[in-house]
Amino acid sequence: MTPIPALFRQRMNQAWVKGSRYVALIAKGLHFLPVFLLILIYFGYRAFLEWLPAHFPVYLLFTAIFTWSLSRTRIRTFVQPADPVFLFPDLAGLKIYFRRSLAYSAGIQSLKIFLLLSFLSPLYLTRLGDMAGLVTSWAVLTVLKVWNVWIYWFELHHRDRPGIPRFLRWGSNGVITLWLFSGHFFGWPLLVAILWIGWLTLYHLKQQPPRHLIPWEALIIREQRTVSTYYRLAHQFIDVPYIGNEVKNRPALGFFYKWLPPTPENSYLYLYLRTFFRYREPFGVYIRLTLVTAAMMAFLRFEWWMAALTLAGGLYLTGVQLPWIRRIHRYQPWFRLYPRPVEQKQKDWSRLAVGLLAVQAVLILLPQWWLWQAPVTLLPLFLLLGWIIAWFLGRVYLPKRLHKKSSLL
Repeated sequence: MTPIPALFRQRMNQAWVKGSRYVALIAKGLHFLPVFLLILIYFGYRAFLEWLPAHFPVYLLFTAIFTWSLSRTRIRTFVQPADPVFLFPDLAGLKIYFRRSLAYSAGIQSLKIFLLLSFLSPLYLTRLGDMAGLVTSWAVLTVLKVWNVWIYWFELHHRDRPGIPRFLRWGSNGVITLWLFSGHFFGWPLLVAILWIGWLTLYHLKQQPPRHLIPWEALIIREQRTVSTYYRLAHQFIDVPYIGNEVKNRPALGFFYKWLPPTPENSYLYLYLRTFFRYREPFGVYIRLTLVTAAMMAFLRFEWWMAALTLAGGLYLTGVQLPWIRRIHRYQPWFRLYPRPVEQKQKDWSRLAVGLLAVQAVLILLPQWWLWQAPVTLLPLFLLLGWIIAWFLGRVYLPKRLHKKSSLL
């Protein structure tokens, strides 16, 4: 049996080995797609810098981005559902286990801050400051991120009243990053920030529960959610044996599928629509990709060919998420008991995919109607392009791709 202090390292190594295998398999199937994405990001970033007005408050943009990045914290513990039973007797070993977990999480989260700031460094050096200021900002943000990971650990112990501590942490991050990127951080704001952070830290230490009270349920739920997120991402490119998801009751969105006539011909279509709107993914991916693609097209309105590639890329990335809507039902008994032809499964899923992608194309182009200077001549062509891509993905490409993967799809 592995000692508890060494168990974290063992589980971490296993997770990294499994993750590297998935990355290798995904990279093997992508071919030149990463190179294409890098070229798209390069030209898109350059077009964004050229488009950004001189009077635009860049420091507010940095404040919003890094407030969200600092406050949205994730702790990887690699805990398993059986750990509360088998590991709880060794409290001294668990203390070392979770200490290593916090150190690992702080390192990974700090690396993300470094990568994000590196990506935004051209904008920073152009509008906000010099290289010395960039390095100083990185140091301050790293310290803040480590502090957020530590305080978030205490918040997990107080799930009954998380609102006020979370509000204080988000507000502190927002004020400090505002001072930092506005150029007024050093001086009395620095002293106020140190005193405030120290007071919050002492407050959480004072509220620290006894050592034997471990928020096992919260840790297990967050670990399973994190693993499911990685699995769902990898499953868009390769087959993954386990995928978790969350079901959310969204009564306000029920009219999107309740309008269907209750006929046998709509049985599978009703099920697929209900699945799309009630599950956390791919509905969340659909919304996020729609917003991101619309924002990127707004920045690329002076480069029509880049805007066209962005529209096609957004629809494609959404399309590869949609097969999960059908795949989730393939082992459920009632899905096989419907007295309907087997071919109707594929037909109804294709109808849904074409409809969702066509609607997404409309939603992406709606903001451009007000933002672009000449929408009448160009936007109808983009809309036609989006509908053609939606039909091709839903009727030709994705069904053919799914047929190669599984006989059930």
